[in-house]
Amino acid sequence: MDSSTAWITETLTHPLAWATARAQALGSRDWLVLAGILVFQRLCVHIGMWSYCLAVLPGTALHEAMHWVVAALLGARPTMPNLVPVRTAMGWRLGSVRFQAGYFRSLPIALAPVALAPLSFWWATTFMPGAGSGVIYWLHAWLAASAFGASVPSTQDWSVAAPALLVGAVVAVTLWVVL
Repeated sequence: MDSSTAWITETLTHPLAWATARAQALGSRDWLVLAGILVFQRLCVHIGMWSYCLAVLPGTALHEAMHWVVAALLGARPTMPNLVPVRTAMGWRLGSVRFQAGYFRSLPIALAPVALAPLSFWWATTFMPGAGSGVIYWLHAWLAASAFGASVPSTQDWSVAAPALLVGAVVAVTLWVVL
């Protein structure tokens, strides 16, 4: 096995050891910067909706891109992501992707942004330690924090995933009782 695939095998067989080793690449200052950016992004809502939209734009773009990629891979004919904020009866929708899929294909599409959490961790631990303390450092921190913040499925994502989750839970309970 060559070195380019050895790290993948090691990561998949020992994910906690990999994550612990990666986390040590960041110092306490780096963790505080990431947390501070997340807090700042949440506080931007109180400054104004457009400031919030701009603060979380990278995360919104990644969130919608994840929906689009998984929908395309599953043959759900997704539309191009829309990143123009729209006011709705429930508040604001920062982005959207429309697709055509049944309940079970909708589940991975709706929950696709969850994959941004490990991606943001990898980004931060790979690019922040060697970036110094200038603009590039802050750009990497902003991208990593935005991706992490965007990894949480939205209310709409949960409502799309709910029917498949409900059916899966009923099937699991039924199998558990029967077997």
